Amino acid sequence: MAPRKIKAVWVFPVVLILTLFFGSCSPGPRIPVAGQARGQDLLTLLPAETSAFLVADWNRLINLKAVQKTIEEEKELNAYRKKAEAFVDLQKNVYFLALAVVGDTKKIAENAVLLVNLKYDRSKLIPEEQKNESNLEFYEGVPYFPFIELEESAVACLAFLDDSNLAIGSEQAIKTVIEVFKGKRPNLLASKEKRHYFKDINMTALTFGWLTVPPGLFKAEAADNPAFKLAEKVRYLSSFSDYRQQAYSLELKIYASTREEHQRIGETLSGLKALGLGLSGEAPEIGQALDSLEITASERYVKVYLSLKEEMIDRLKQSLKERLAGDKKVQAEKI
Repeated sequence: MAPRKIKAVWVFPVVLILTLFFGSCSPGPRIPVAGQARGQDLLTLLPAETSAFLVADWNRLINLKAVQKTIEEEKELNAYRKKAEAFVDLQKNVYFLALAVVGDTKKIAENAVLLVNLKYDRSKLIPEEQKNESNLEFYEGVPYFPFIELEESAVACLAFLDDSNLAIGSEQAIKTVIEVFKGKRPNLLASKEKRHYFKDINMTALTFGWLTVPPGLFKAEAADNPAFKLAEKVRYLSSFSDYRQQAYSLELKIYASTREEHQRIGETLSGLKALGLGLSGEAPEIGQALDSLEITASERYVKVYLSLKEEMIDRLKQSLKERLAGDKKVQAEKI
């Protein structure tokens, strides 16, 4: 009997389809669990009306050699780290941070909130023997602690969402986050207006962020400056930064309404880049960095991308220090 060639022919397509299907079925965003969470999971704790956020992969960030070196060299930063580590190991047990504005950006004090994804011992923050004496309050069953007060009104609170997540912000802001956490209001990833754009953000990067540009932000400046008039067309900004293979990268996407607006914004930024290159004759490091800047405009957005090797950044820092020292010397001689 001849071998069943027909079945063999179907093996490869079937395997390919199954691979693609199951490969695309990665877990969706969920309430972040310390040690298992991804950056995008923190967006499930923010309301749909969030106008700005910046998420940082703290565990990666704090363990970068450059960051550790900076902390060791700066006495104040080193002192803050030692105080914080009385409660939590910053290098091992803090995973993600998210700084967000959960409403109108014109009301930062009311709407700013910091989310911290970590492993922590709540008893160290609120010892059992002090619970009755503390100002611990509850909202939707979630405990929160007002720790800065002004005229008996809490202006900053610490909310213990669960064993993996803390929220720090105004009472109004942390209550908004608690409502999202409890499923009482939709989270940011459910926003029909924004989730279409979120596909463009690299949410596995070291940091990633978003800003809804408030209408009229540059209205006053636009009257006298064409560049600001063009900036009035910008609706959203997204960004990410990363560190791979001893190089830092930064990407910014600018969203306006039309391809023509994107083209004009791209041309304006390219003109500024050319101007900077022309003025960088005495600072070759700055010229090299500007030369690496990529600006491209498309129907969807304007992309600004920069990638610099760590050694180049070190040279830029050294050059800046020398220039600042030189400026101080000149000022001192004038006196």
